[in-house]
Amino acid sequence: PLAAKLQDESDLEVLGGCRVGEISLTTTSDGKHSADTVSYQTKEGTVEINDVDGVILALGCKGMESVINSSPDLARLPVFSKAASLKGIDVISVRLWFDTVVETRTPANVFSKFDELRGSGGTFFMLDQFQGNPPELWGEDAEDDTDEKRA
Repeated sequence: PLAAKLQDESDLEVLGGCRVGEISLTTTSDGKHSADTVSYQTKEGTVEINDVDGVILALGCKGMESVINSSPDLARLPVFSKAASLKGIDVISVRLWFDTVVETRTPANVFSKFDELRGSGGTFFMLDQFQGNPPELWGEDAEDDTDEKRA
């Protein structure tokens, strides 16, 4: 929904299901670098976009390493070569708000060893149990503090 909203309301193109190949840079007369060309792979083959306005990448450690390894212009810049050398695991953070209290044995716990996770795992935190249940947590003003709104 967010991508659709941004595409509908602005001059934004979201390219999901693609793999970034090379990002080429240009240097302006004042010595600043900016993205100039992006190549990426789709099921149909390689596509190249010239004169890009900007690039936003949503990559994990291995994805960043792959893009930098394929992009000599980026690899020459210390900030990108350092980012590409980071080792770690990819993490996804999700925050869910339920319309009712979910009773748990503990306010934090680990879940793993489920076949459906295919080797991954996670940790959940019931933030309302850690930090109380103030009206601000629900986007309300303190004077609107009524339990019926959150029940």
